[in-house]
Amino acid sequence: MNILLLEDNPNRIRYFKNGLKGHHLTICGHARAAKKALKKGQFDLIFLDHDLHGEPVDPESENSGSEVARYIVEHDIDCDCIMLHTENPIGRDAMEAILEQCQTIPYGKLKKIGLRAVLKGIIDGKKR
Repeated sequence: MNILLLEDNPNRIRYFKNGLKGHHLTICGHARAAKKALKKGQFDLIFLDHDLHGEPVDPESENSGSEVARYIVEHDIDCDCIMLHTENPIGRDAMEAILEQCQTIPYGKLKKIGLRAVLKGIIDGKKR
């Protein structure tokens, strides 16, 4: 799968890299980089964090998951699965309001479930 990850936390990035071996992973630490990647190619799965640079940010910020969500909608980006992994409830609610179809699994829960289980669920969902 071709996967886009919006995340700037080095520990989380390591977790995603380890759990997504065998897939093509594009890692973006800034909303601008994620929008550029979305312009260049198509993704089967997009993981969006909301807060970048380690602190909660306003959903109207140009460097947030909400900004990438707005870009996805404004440019009619086609993606089978958009997964919100933010721990920020305000940011999560803002992204859910922007994106019609997305799933939410906060990072802490994602770690408990495991990336393999999440990917399996996505793949099984495509087969239906």
